[in-house]
This record gives sequence, structure tokens and C-alpha cells, in this order.
Amino acid sequence: MMNRQIGNRINNFLQAWVRTVFHSKATHGLAAVIAKIISHVGYKLRLRNRYLFTRDSRLRLRYMTFIAVFIATVFSAVTLVSNHSNALGRGGLNMAAIEPALGYEGQSMGNMIDDSMYGQLSLASMVVPDDHPAPLPLDREVTIEPGDALGLVMEKQGIGNSEAAVVIKAMKEHYDPRQLKAGQKIEMHFDEAEGNTQRFREMKIELNPIKTLVVARAGEDFKAQIDERKVEKTIKAKQATVELSLYGSAAKAGIPQSVIANAIHIFSWNIDFQRDIRPNDTLEVMYESYETEGGYVAKTGDILYAKLTLSGREIPLYRFEMADGRIDYFEPDGRSIKRTLMKTPINGARMSSGFGKRHHPVLGYTKMHKGVDFAAPTGTPIFAAGDGVIEHAGWFSSFGKYVRIRHNSKLKTAYAHMSKINPKVKVGTRVKQGQIIGYVGTTGRSTGPHLHYEVLLKGTQVNPRSVDLPVGEELVGKDRDNFKSIVRKRKQQFASALEGTKVAEGTPRIMSLFN
Repeated sequence: MMNRQIGNRINNFLQAWVRTVFHSKATHGLAAVIAKIISHVGYKLRLRNRYLFTRDSRLRLRYMTFIAVFIATVFSAVTLVSNHSNALGRGGLNMAAIEPALGYEGQSMGNMIDDSMYGQLSLASMVVPDDHPAPLPLDREVTIEPGDALGLVMEKQGIGNSEAAVVIKAMKEHYDPRQLKAGQKIEMHFDEAEGNTQRFREMKIELNPIKTLVVARAGEDFKAQIDERKVEKTIKAKQATVELSLYGSAAKAGIPQSVIANAIHIFSWNIDFQRDIRPNDTLEVMYESYETEGGYVAKTGDILYAKLTLSGREIPLYRFEMADGRIDYFEPDGRSIKRTLMKTPINGARMSSGFGKRHHPVLGYTKMHKGVDFAAPTGTPIFAAGDGVIEHAGWFSSFGKYVRIRHNSKLKTAYAHMSKINPKVKVGTRVKQGQIIGYVGTTGRSTGPHLHYEVLLKGTQVNPRSVDLPVGEELVGKDRDNFKSIVRKRKQQFASALEGTKVAEGTPRIMSLFN
């Protein structure tokens, strides 16, 4: 019982001491700093204001008591070192206000607490911090933390709620602030105002390496706009030597994926990428690249020149625009790379089954396989092997989703087991060579996603590799002369670009590449 009474009296003493200290003028600055620290900690812990402060904005007593004990401990050490044994009289601690709270009015506190304790609690030994801390820099960078909202971030930087709302409203025309991600950085700029305060002036958010959102003050309002960096069209040249696969080796050599896919597509009219490619074969490619001054590649453009070297046989191709506006790729002698049919009507696929007799994977017996199978992931685009008219587009027996194209009176091609047929592909419509007609799937009698491709000559399926197909057109006249000058120009450009010399085509310009 006695221990409990002593404990209650000590607690009453601390509470009275805290009231005296935190209502005194000498500690006003310290109290304000502590209140700010607790408010910040409470915000980080997601505590509501009413858990920390009373209705009249005073710190709740439980936290004041804790602070009092902490301060008493710190200043006890300071006082002992300084040997301020008589600091109580000079500190101005009003014991007359404390003793009644303990129930010892008119009695000496020495019976409860040693006199030295008062010296330890002396306010004279306190170092009161500056009431005016140094202002934040006028230009600063803020990093978005997990769970942050833009309005909350602006409030923490000293921007009022009403002004923050106007800023957010202005930026919504170009950007939804809810799309901000953790780790994203925001530039904020302020101006000095009266009374050593700061006035928000401008905010910048980099949306991508090309676009930056800028929200700036315009009088009492705010305006938002998108600033775009200049993008210059240059020419890049790369070489790759085949190790395991053409695609993987080209990617390892730094050739962008879009350029690799385009190169494979260009050569697919007369190259079988499953059988013709061998280790140590090489690929050369020169292409357009759209880059910022800092080297960021916004996008890649057309392939201007490409050369495959297969077992020592060179196949160079040059992009050329003819007088009538048509664009094609030609060999150095002016002959088009295009043939009546593409050898491979799909990019990046593996030939899983050739033409001829085989053990059928579903039926379980040997059966004539009257086409070529290309294994590829579901959804891989399938191209029309040549110009023609759609003869069938829909479900067809065990072939599942199936398309057949009539190229002339004798030649047709068929494509089976599709997951989806291009909605534009309908019976009677005309398609161009290389146009997407559908996507790889495993419909019908199939054990996995693949394209079953057939070539029909006079109504009979034949081996696509054995069909002797005529080549495309050959340049003549003025087109031929212009093409020869283009070939000379591309050779010089390739040599310069391969050495690292910057080769530009076109003038720098602002490009909207991410609309």
C-alpha cells in the first residue's frame, strides 16, 4: 500500500512538473519542437491527431509525462557534471505549484525526494533550441514513398491543401496523379516570400525519358503542360555471329528485338531459318534509330541494309523506294527478294515436323504428313505466304481453325490449327504477301500449339521446299540507276556507322512517340 501511495505521489509530482515546465516561457520553443517531432512520428505511424493532442492542441499528459522523465534523466547527467548543486533557486521551478499536487503543502519535499533531484531538474541547465529552424531549400527533389499520395506529399513540403488541389486539378488534363509509383521523383521549386516563408512556384514529374509534366504558377492559378525532349533520327549498324540461334546471337550483339524480327521477316521469302542457319553464319544490319541527346532509344525505324552470310554465301539486301512509291528490298543486281511464296510464313518458329511419312502423334500409326509443322507459342502471328484471295476461313474438320489462299489458277497455301483468324480475313477478300491472317494455336486434332502449313499445286499437297517458285520483279530504267546510287551510299554509311561515327538522317525534332 505504501509503495502504491509513493508511486502515485511521484506520478502526481511529474505531471505537475510537466504542467509547470511546458507552460513556462523558457521552454516554449522546446515544447514546440517536441510537439512537432511527436506529430511527425504519429504521421509516420498513421496515428490520428486526437490520439496525440487534446482539443486545445496541447500534447496529451501521458506523452508529457514520458518526455518529463526523459528530460529529467538527460539533465540529471548534465547537472552532475556541471556541479550545479544550487540550480533550483536559479532555475525558477515553482515548487509552490508542485507541492500541493503531492499533498505535502507546507511540508518539505526532502522527505520524499532528495534535494539533489531538484538540482537535476533545473531549467537553468536546459539548452533551448532556436524558435526559427533553417528553412528548406527553394529547389528540392522528393521521392515518392510506398503508399504516398501526391496531395499528402505536397502538404509535407509546405503546400497548403487548397493550393495542392488547384495544382492536381491542372495536371489531370495531361496525367492522372494516381499513376505515380514508389521511387518516382518529383522536382519542386519555391520562391522566397515575406516573413521568411516560401511560395510554391513549379513542379516537374518525368513521365518517361521523352516526356516531362510541368505544372507552373500562372498568377494565382496553375497551368500544366507536357515538355518533350528532342529526338534525332540516326543510323545504327551492328554485326552478329551465330552461336546457337540467330535471334539469341543478334540480341547478344546489341541488335534491338524489333530489328531482329524485321530482318527475319525480310529474309523469310527465300531463307528457311530452321535449316539454312548454321553456327558461325553472320548477320549485318543497318537501321534507323530515334534517340534523345542522352542516348535513350525512343524507337527503331526501317532496316536500310541487311546481309546474311550462310556457309560463306552472302545475301545482301537494300531497301529502295521505287518511282511509283512502292518500297521493297532488292539484291545488288536489282532483283526483288520477294518470290511468289515465302519459305517460312511465321517468325521465330521451330520446324517440328517435315513433309513425308511419320508416326502420327495422335492417331498412333504411320501416316503421310502432307505439310510442314512449325512449333511456336500460342498467339504467334501467321503471315500470308503470297498475294492471293481467301478461299476458306473457318473451322475445317481435324484442321481446326483453318485458312486457305488461292494465289493463281495452280497454286494455293493452307494454314491450320489456328487459335484465332484475323477478323479482316473473310472468304473472297484479297490479301498481300506478309499480311497477318491469323495466330498460332492448337485447335482441331493437335497435341500442342503449332502451325500446319501446306502448299497445294494443282490441288495436290507438295513439299514446300521442293516447289520451284519464280522470283519477284527486277528494277529497270531510272529505278535501276537510282538503286545503284543507293547501294553505294548504304555501303559508305554502314562502314561509318560500324566504326561508331554518328550518321544522321533528317533534322532534330520533337516527336510524340508515347501518345
